[in-house]
Amino acid sequence: MWPFRLARVVLVLVCSGCATGVSTSELEAVAKGNRVTLLVLGTGNKWAPRTEPDLYMLVAARPPTPTEKVQLDLSECQAAARTVWNSDAAARDRTMLAAQGPAYNPGAEVSKATMDLLAKTYEDCLQPKGYTASPPVLKGR
Repeated sequence: MWPFRLARVVLVLVCSGCATGVSTSELEAVAKGNRVTLLVLGTGNKWAPRTEPDLYMLVAARPPTPTEKVQLDLSECQAAARTVWNSDAAARDRTMLAAQGPAYNPGAEVSKATMDLLAKTYEDCLQPKGYTASPPVLKGR
């Protein structure tokens, strides 16, 4: 039993952030209850060909929350947002984003309605798990 637990801990430490693209320090900050802006969908790389939009969310947990739980919860909610992105509700935006090509094109954005739907999906997924989540307030808006 002990070797299995050690292997699980090592896997979690090595892979913390694998599914979500969230760093270990960001996971630890969320686990402590800090409000952290996280990239929860997309690549965050303006030069990468885009398959989904960049969705940033301001996330905080009720402390103390184990880092492993934060990782699992964020991954589950990322999957929920990705399901919405791949649904019929976002088909038009997916097609437009694919047609625009790489994200270095400043016009490579999706509609506000779709981004709001993705953010709401992520927020609704995290809230019952004991988190607060909201889109970050952008300067100049």
